[in-house]
Amino acid sequence: MRNPADPITTKGTTFDMSAASANTPEIKLQVNGLAKLYGQTTALDHVDLEVRKGELLTLLGPSGSGKTTLLQLICGLQEPTSGTVIIDGKDQTHAPVNKRDIGVVFQNYALFPHMTVAENVGFALKMRSLPKAEIDAKVNNALETVGLAHAASRSPSQLSGGQQQRVALARCLVYDPAIILMDEPLGALDAKLREVMQIEIKRIHRETGATIIFVTHDQQEALALSDRICLMNDGKIAQLGTPRQMYDEPQNLFVADFIGISSIIRGTVKAGALETAIGTLPIAGEGPANGTKGAIVVRPEVITLGEGFCEGRVRETVYGGSELRVIIDAGKQEIIARAPAQAGDVAVGSMVRFGWAPDTARFLADKG
Repeated sequence: MRNPADPITTKGTTFDMSAASANTPEIKLQVNGLAKLYGQTTALDHVDLEVRKGELLTLLGPSGSGKTTLLQLICGLQEPTSGTVIIDGKDQTHAPVNKRDIGVVFQNYALFPHMTVAENVGFALKMRSLPKAEIDAKVNNALETVGLAHAASRSPSQLSGGQQQRVALARCLVYDPAIILMDEPLGALDAKLREVMQIEIKRIHRETGATIIFVTHDQQEALALSDRICLMNDGKIAQLGTPRQMYDEPQNLFVADFIGISSIIRGTVKAGALETAIGTLPIAGEGPANGTKGAIVVRPEVITLGEGFCEGRVRETVYGGSELRVIIDAGKQEIIARAPAQAGDVAVGSMVRFGWAPDTARFLADKG
């Protein structure tokens, strides 16, 4: 593996990394210009991505965005049309699946039904011809990590869905792969069990320091689990950042619309404000030039009901336990706000004023 302090050369230019290496996390996976074409269809469009050692990075996006294709190229299930896949400093672009030191956790668990839990977890070690005593010790440690040491002698059919998923994760952890890929691993679980497993995965990741790439289409799951999120769209990376950056600082309207709930109000800039169908809305800061077209993105939690610079009619309210989601019809614009569940002045059909502090909303200009 390349020493992080060694100079590197990219496109004829040499960079001395010694000064930055002390504060720069080690790169576990590097993807350079990775592309995949199926005939005339572009599934992945020259993607560049670095995954840091010990982080949990989520590949997020709608169906057809390219996240599954990227996962398959990383683990070797597909051959790229162009580009490189580098793991621990070694070019693995054309290496077979079994030579890449990657563990995969699938949605359907893929456990052997005729083996016990311990035998399932230790299978990869047995194939590597490790001594039995070493296999037993590693299996026990992996099962303790996922909280299933007590179930070592059971068969998979005797376990719940969440327990089977933890066995699948232990099977990856036991041989300490360079990277663990998790492909929609919680998709088959019910909502409550998904939440429990999210907490378990966060704990296991924190305790083991494993490098995990987690694939999902569920943005709430991505926000809950990730150190960083790689949001994909049309075979490209739409934005890469921490969950907080993705939610608070979306770089384009696709990100703002896909991550969380937003009211996206389109208009044209005039005299430092946005002229829209529901009125003139303030823009924080100096604002863009007159004539700029774009939209203000407003999250429900920053909207104040009962006062403000806009007015609309309450079309619907949705009870959510601790809060009430309020959907307001402001003419040609739907606005989504949140209020305490005990709020009594947001009856369906009533008129309500609303607004927000300018610095809590984000203006995004249309791409030219």
